[in-house]
Amino acid sequence: MKLKGSMKIELTDVNTGEVTTVEHDNMMTDAVSNVLGLNLLGTLYYFGGSYSNSQNGWMTNLLPICPNLIGGILLFPNTLTEDSGNIYPTSENLPVAYASNDVNSSTDLQRGSLSQTEGGAADDGYQFVWEFTNAQGNGTIAAVALTSALGGVGGYGSIADDSSAFLLMSALNQSLDDDITKLLFNAVEVDFENDTVVSIAFSSSSVVITKFRIPILSIGLKEKIDDSTADIIETHTITCTTFLPSSTYHTFVDGHDGYWYGFGNSANSSGSATLLWIRISKTDYTYTETSFTLSNAALTYAGYRSYSGYPSYRNKCVVRDGYVYIPSYDAAEVYKINLDNAGAYDDYEDVEGEG
Repeated sequence: MKLKGSMKIELTDVNTGEVTTVEHDNMMTDAVSNVLGLNLLGTLYYFGGSYSNSQNGWMTNLLPICPNLIGGILLFPNTLTEDSGNIYPTSENLPVAYASNDVNSSTDLQRGSLSQTEGGAADDGYQFVWEFTNAQGNGTIAAVALTSALGGVGGYGSIADDSSAFLLMSALNQSLDDDITKLLFNAVEVDFENDTVVSIAFSSSSVVITKFRIPILSIGLKEKIDDSTADIIETHTITCTTFLPSSTYHTFVDGHDGYWYGFGNSANSSGSATLLWIRISKTDYTYTETSFTLSNAALTYAGYRSYSGYPSYRNKCVVRDGYVYIPSYDAAEVYKINLDNAGAYDDYEDVEGEG
């Protein structure tokens, strides 16, 4: 995450009205990256689900980054070392003043207030304007640092506000009623460097390919980590004539060869197996679809998807080097099916228990 900013302090002499202005560019620490960098999609954080219908904890206190994770200010009596790893200043340098992302209605005279008429989200970032009355935040100011909204409530402790800053954590639990969540459910490829996901879904006679951006390893100042932040980049729809699997027994996988593959079949315990497949180019979305009839092949289903009740997604196949590998019906063998030679396959014997 790359953050930069600038600071301006205006000091008004209450006797003469003279205004002294100090301006300086910000040096950003690693604090925000450390909080978000080890938790892909924020799945470790509780923000709703089976316990509550409201966003909680991290979603309301830390995200969006502005004005929550960055939403407070600390003013120190001594200088601070300009080091990106200097996240916790020494207790010998306690703030003389601080402010959060709201108006101070407490009796704490060290705490100021966020201006409700100035600042806010901008096209190129976010602007904060804090105000301190004559009675608030008095003392020597040698350094200024941004902090979280919670940090700005009490600095390093406040006799006026001792509420707990600990936040509940739990596993992510969301239904598939939301369209964005369904895109995540049907994801087949993730680009971690660019925070993009490719989702492929089949409905009726169409395959829909959707590419979208979500905060995975980086997050914007005004973004959240709930699924509603997904930004659709492009969508492509393919109308099929041969690849017409059931709405439940099908799957899509990344072939890691420049193509995405779709497979559809019902499990058969004996006789011949019929396997529908489609291959889609990642570059221009051209596609090939066909149907295999595999004599004396007892296959389990290649994939299973259900959106009703408890959502379920099972993938039992993988594509490598021009072949799709699918377990046998009894899971005792694996069939290796040549995708360029319809109907040709080899079976691998006795793989049960190998993992």
